[in-house]
Amino acid sequence: MAGKSITIAILSYHLAQHPRAIKIVKTIAKHGYKVKLWSARRIKKRIKILSSFLEYLVAIVDVMFLKADVYWVENIPDIVYLPLVLFRKKYVYDRRSPWALEAAMMYRLPKPLIKIMSIIEILMAKKSSYFVAVSKALAKEFEKIVKKSIVIPNYPEKSFVKNISPDVIRKELNVPINRKVFVFIGKLSRVEGVDLLIKVVENIKDLDAELWIIGDGPERKVVKELCSMYPKTVKWFGWIPHNEIPKYIAASDIGLAPRHKTQFNIYYSYEGIHKIAEYFAYGKPVIASGISPSPYYVVVDPSKLGEAVAKTVKGELKLPKPPKLFWENYSENLVLKVIEEVVKPET
Repeated sequence: MAGKSITIAILSYHLAQHPRAIKIVKTIAKHGYKVKLWSARRIKKRIKILSSFLEYLVAIVDVMFLKADVYWVENIPDIVYLPLVLFRKKYVYDRRSPWALEAAMMYRLPKPLIKIMSIIEILMAKKSSYFVAVSKALAKEFEKIVKKSIVIPNYPEKSFVKNISPDVIRKELNVPINRKVFVFIGKLSRVEGVDLLIKVVENIKDLDAELWIIGDGPERKVVKELCSMYPKTVKWFGWIPHNEIPKYIAASDIGLAPRHKTQFNIYYSYEGIHKIAEYFAYGKPVIASGISPSPYYVVVDPSKLGEAVAKTVKGELKLPKPPKLFWENYSENLVLKVIEEVVKPET
């Protein structure tokens, strides 16, 4: 089949939360393939569990009737993509996190349900035409059961970097040019380590520094209390469109990527945590906790995050110079390699 006669379906359950899917669409489309982009329909009911159940059910039916030659699916939530296994479709399984394990921790699910989720994840990986992961650790776990495996890092596109004057942004926000600004971007949840920001603020409240928080989520109460207690040290911008994030990174000094110490730490690194590579894109060094170590950033114990931030303000902690890692330079050719191998006629 010629490239232009092949249709690739990119499936992302909550597209707005996963810009990686859009990057994959752009990469495939500009190389001559027809592309279908699918995202789950949102169904709102008063009872949240009913909404989730109906969304999953409708999504499964949608996937069942979605026509394409090849499907590229993410592993969150992989249960809705089971029709691809049932009907023996060609699909790429893109593992972006240890979904089954993380969901068990976040929602305290019963063991039988966790077991079912784990079985589905293994089945989806095993039956895939190509197994993709955003980090080496996520790939290694399944390398013995999959047909083909590759790591495709989740780096930002070059277009993410814009010509922005940090001084102008700071003036708009009434922030002194010489003040040290730390920025946190992400979902306000315990998994994303938002509660660790409490110690960060407590350690810098008497220094010439402040914390910018961008995002929203279930732990917004923590952030609201920080803003109330330390109005001169904390600025919360809430959820903002992704195309507006660059100006806040550009005007900051250091990016934060806090997480708690868990059994999943090894799975997370600059390869898969999108905001870390976005900080890098603007030349911002990074302080992290609870993720895989790297020469590109400083990783500290979660309990020491606040102290590390304060030491940076005082000039007592030197941070490594960040690399420039972009989708076009590292990931784009790997996406094309996967598609070309999957669409090849079987011999």
